Formats: sequence, C-alpha cells, structure tokens
Amino acid sequence: DSLPTKDKVGRRLSADQPQGPGRLMAMEMDPEAGVRPLQRTSSTIASATSLEWSSLSVTVKGKTVLQPTDGVLKSGDMLAVMGPSGCGKTTLLDAVSGRTRSHKLSGTVSFNGHTQVSFAQRSRVLSYVGQEDSLLGVFTVAESLRFAVRFYHGYGASAEETRALEEETLRLVGLESCRDTIVGDIFRKGLSGGQRRRLSLAVELVKRPAILLLDEPTSGLDSASAFGVMQRLKAMARAGHAIALTIHQPSSELWALFDNVLLLSGGHTVFYGKAAEIPSYLAAHGHACPPMYNPADFMLQLVNSDFPERYDAALVLKYGDSAERAAVVAKVAEAMAGSKKAPAGSSKVSPLSSFLTLCHRFSLNNAKNPGIYWVRLVMYVMLCLMIGLMYIGLGDEYDYSSINSRTSMLFYIAAFLVFMSVAVLPFFMMERSSFLRERSNGAYGVVSWVSANFLCSLPGLALISILSTACVVPLAGLNGFGTFFAALFCSLVAAEGFMCLVGARLLFACSVAVGRCCLLPRHQHT
Repeated sequence: DSLPTKDKVGRRLSADQPQGPGRLMAMEMDPEAGVRPLQRTSSTIASATSLEWSSLSVTVKGKTVLQPTDGVLKSGDMLAVMGPSGCGKTTLLDAVSGRTRSHKLSGTVSFNGHTQVSFAQRSRVLSYVGQEDSLLGVFTVAESLRFAVRFYHGYGASAEETRALEEETLRLVGLESCRDTIVGDIFRKGLSGGQRRRLSLAVELVKRPAILLLDEPTSGLDSASAFGVMQRLKAMARAGHAIALTIHQPSSELWALFDNVLLLSGGHTVFYGKAAEIPSYLAAHGHACPPMYNPADFMLQLVNSDFPERYDAALVLKYGDSAERAAVVAKVAEAMAGSKKAPAGSSKVSPLSSFLTLCHRFSLNNAKNPGIYWVRLVMYVMLCLMIGLMYIGLGDEYDYSSINSRTSMLFYIAAFLVFMSVAVLPFFMMERSSFLRERSNGAYGVVSWVSANFLCSLPGLALISILSTACVVPLAGLNGFGTFFAALFCSLVAAEGFMCLVGARLLFACSVAVGRCCLLPRHQHT
C-alpha cells in the first residue's frame, strides 16, 4: 500500500487523491439541472456517506423541544426539513451536526454507522450554513472566498487552481458581478441581504463537503435567486453530496426539487419520506390536497397550531403508529448496521497553514477596518495631547505638589487609555461570530485563531502607545521615554486581552461593566 504524502505546508494527502491541476476541481455537466455541480476533491469523500439519527430528542431547561425522531441522510439525497416557526427545524440540524451540548441530547447520531466520531472527523465531512451571515465586512466577495479556500485546502493549491475554484463557486451562487464588492459593515455599504446569504453559502461550498446542512438558505432571496440556488444544490445532490436544509414556504418549483421531506410540528414528527408521497399520505388520513395546489402550502396549514382553522393534531399521533414510521426506523437501523466505514472526509490542513492564513486575514482586517485601531488612534492622540497640555512643564518641578501631579497624570493616562479598550468589543464580537462558524466547520483550531489574533494586534497597540508617549512625555517634561512606552504598551495589551476574554464569555453590555470594574482597582493600586 502506498503511504500518504504531504504538501508544502504539511497537509496530509491520501495516496489515491488526485494531484496536479485537477486536484481541487473536477467538474461534470448535469444535463437535467443545466448546471455544473461542485465535485469533491478526495476519493474518501466520493465514497458513500450517510448521516443517521435514531430516537433523537433535545431537552432545554426541562422542556423537550424536539421529540424522539428518526431519519437518515444518504449521498445523493436532498432532504427538506419543514414545519411552522418554532417546530424544531433548526434544533434538529444543530443536534445532528454536533452543535448541541451532549447533556441536552438523547438518542443516537452516527456517520456511516459510527457513533464515536470525533469533532475533527465530523468537521471534515460536514459543513453547516446557519441562519446568520457571519462575514467580515471589510473584505470583498473574492477575498472572502480566497480565504475560505486557504482555510479548507491550505497552500498546496496553485494560484490558478485557487482562482478557478473561486470563479466556479461565484458562478454557482450567482455572484460573478459582485466579486469586487465588499461585504459591508457599519462604516460602508456593501452587499444586499440576499447577496450576503449567497456568499455565506459560497464560503462553505469551496470546502466540497460530503454532507451539507443549511438553515434557511433561501431566506432573504427573491424567487428567481432562490430557485437558482436550490437548483444548484440539487445538482450537488445528484453528484453524490448529501444535503439537508430547512425551508419555510417553498414554491411549487422548489418543492419539485426535494427528494425527501421531514415534516415537524411542535417538535413532533408528522411525516418523513418521499416528497412525492405526501399528497397520498395526507389523503389517506382524510386531507386530500386540492388540484393545482402547492403540497407544501397545504401540509403546512395542517400542522400549524398557531392558526387552528385547518390544524389537525391527530396527524402527529397517526404517524407514530403508521407503516411509514416503521419503514423509516427499519431504514435507519439498516444504515447504522451498514458498511461501518469511518467518515474520512477531506484532507486536514496543517495548523501552520491555518495560522499563516489567519495572520494574513487579521492584518488586512486591522488595516482596512477604521474602527479597530484608526479611530481609537485619533482619540488616544487627542486625549494625550490634552493631558500633556494640562501638565505642561511638570518635569521642571520637584516639590511635593509636583509629585502628586505626576501621580494624577500617570493615573489618568493609564485609566483613560485602558478603559478605551472597550472600543474593541463590537469588532471582537463580529470576529467572534465568524470564528464560531468557521471553527465549527473545521476551518482552523482555537490555538491558531488566538495566536494569530494576539500577534496581529501588537503592531496597532504599539503604534497607539508610541504616539501617545510622544505626545505626553515631551509636553510634560518627563524622563524615561522608553520606560513610559513599555509600561503603556503592556497595560494596553493586558487590558485589551482581558476585555476580549470577558467578551468571549459574556454579552456585550456585561463585558463593558465587568471589564471596567475589574480593571479599575488595578490602576488605582498602581
């Protein structure tokens, strides 16, 4: 047997993984859909992959929000999870993707029949696109995709391969005309809501996941864009990917694309099976779908308890004793007892590659985003100029009064500049949401992100410290320029790190209050 090799940054490649220009891309036409679906990059993913769940339930604060449910998602399937708002659609996706804490879960989730699947294995074979678009606003569409390619494929790909992968993904989500448009944030206008939604999908498509879970992928899209995106997802399913998505109100065109449907109501399973079999199933239980009527609209009216005009609570009980449920349970048991082949997924990118990519992105983000350091820099300089002018010529006096003045000046500088570290929290929270999404999908590790974030913050803090020192020390006539700079720089590093540490665990408002209360006594003591 041939041994696996490594690329230039240590990324492990399987012996049968194609090399050269065709390694990242292998496209084929789908004549039915009329689009070229994304293909996987490794033969390990090309093998049959399935996701199974048996008697899966979720309990939050003593309330069971998802009743025991069974299902299986296989390669080539496109599953629509449907139901009224609050019925447990997102909860189900969170549970099967490993985003729900284990003490809230009961039941079994397995990949290819394997229940003991590590986070690394799961993240390499599965990607999850949530409802929120956690994107960094200073980057263009092309830059966002380029960083995603580096995170998921490392630096082993050539520039031509990377560019071809970007262009193909842009075409698939219909963002070719927006490739040089920035995402947008509070300082500048960028993509529309629908375009941001498609970009969130694109940054995960470059990973070529064997299993793709999407929470409301058509939210914010017009009907034409929604159909285009869903048509491409269907093409991916035909190419061998396993796709599950939640959707509220699909049109008749979208409904025709689904292979299977899981219908939920109040956390209970109402139906699981072929989408084409739903009309006959409902008709067998006394609810015939009118001719020329969208089956999706009809069944949602029957299971929506908030508007009881057509609601039928008996459908839940009927499914529990139906032959359809027994068939699903048998199918899940068969899948769990199948090949027992561990999900290998795409090749793992080395921590060094992730660290270098994160350093590059953090550096660009800090330079492009005026709110992170540049606005603060102006405020710091103005504040230090004001303090320096208040205590101008202080170094020429050496009496008791001047000692008190020096102490007050040093305290004000340290306190004001350290308290201003709270300004980094809004931007840290944006980066945190992006980190949570990328980390859960296996883009990089926690150590790589923390190390790169800390390293790339040092130049900005050093610039703030040296300019602030240059304003205060000459005006006040103090000695020890280097000592003043070092003390101020270390204080800012400690304060900003502490505020981010608090912000990582608490809400924004709590972070401000707790951070200030914890920092104040330390500076009063000094």
